[in-house]
Amino acid sequence: MEGIRLYKIKRYFKDNVEELNDLVVVEYPINIFINNEFYITLMCLPTNIVELIYGFLFFDGIIDTKEDVKDIIINKQNAFINLNRSIGKINIKRVLTTGCGQGSIHIDYIYRKQLNILKHNVEMDYQSILKVMKKFNEESNMFKQTGGVHSAALCDNDIIFRVDDIGRHNAVDKVIGFGILNDINFQDKSLLITGRISSDMLIKAAKAKIPLVISHSAPTNMAIDLAKTLNIRLVGFVRGEKMNIYT
Repeated sequence: MEGIRLYKIKRYFKDNVEELNDLVVVEYPINIFINNEFYITLMCLPTNIVELIYGFLFFDGIIDTKEDVKDIIINKQNAFINLNRSIGKINIKRVLTTGCGQGSIHIDYIYRKQLNILKHNVEMDYQSILKVMKKFNEESNMFKQTGGVHSAALCDNDIIFRVDDIGRHNAVDKVIGFGILNDINFQDKSLLITGRISSDMLIKAAKAKIPLVISHSAPTNMAIDLAKTLNIRLVGFVRGEKMNIYT
């Protein structure tokens, strides 16, 4: 499987040591160049790279739609993105988050209040949430093999697109990138993620205008407060027949 390598290891269990083969997830650097200038290196799972690039550039405020991108040329570990416009000198301020990989959020989104309160009519269908989360977990083949990835999915009443990555932020970026490339309207969709729901996950959902965020893990207090402020439905600890509805 792409993104997995085989390693010989030793395993200790109850005073016994045995040699065996173990499947390990791949961590892969992608150097991003925008209009021929180096921008950033993303550490990621080497799958769905184009989707990752579109999602990352969208959340970093470099693009708004797929039409902003003239072309993308990927040569091994280098990705060259040519835009249909000049972006000038980019000076990005970052707040390091508790996420994995290249997780970051813009100070501008918080202090300049660039996130709008979402307007939607999303109703909570508890049985549908349980059903789609069960399917989401069952399809986590790479996690079952390696235990080393996070997953994210874009859903309506079913899973539209599902993806894995070594980082939670990358996984969400890939999902949003897929939506951008396929002209998907996010305003009646839900975002499924693994791991905790932190404030930066809510900011990503708000920027994409996704009204419902679901995880089988816990939210942080700031995530709950942001969800209330931005009118995003927040559901955590979706496990078996149970869930917690925070907003």
